[in-house]
Amino acid sequence: MIRIALLTLVLGLVASCHPPKDVSVAQPQPETKTGNPQPVVTDNGIYFLGEVQILDCGVVIQVFSGETQHKYSPLNLDPKFHVDKLRLKLKFVELDEQATICSEFRAIDIKEAFAVR
Repeated sequence: MIRIALLTLVLGLVASCHPPKDVSVAQPQPETKTGNPQPVVTDNGIYFLGEVQILDCGVVIQVFSGETQHKYSPLNLDPKFHVDKLRLKLKFVELDEQATICSEFRAIDIKEAFAVR
């Protein structure tokens, strides 16, 4: 009985010696908004996962890069991919201009795209 009490006391001291993590300290969280604060760096060898979205202004592709999401307006998306919620793997080049159809999003030139499950 004394051993159990002593063991409980030791475990209680060990647990109380470790200060609790301060949750109130704000740590920077990765950008998960759909805006375009930082452009996606595209490379010829990297495929990105995207999802086609049909909006009132036209076709938009939401690209997932890590934990961030960016929406782009494709200039040359094949009409067979104009399906809402269709997931694509694609290579693209981000252009320095806003799109003409959905002007709130950046324009992209798609180099290669194919549908995935």
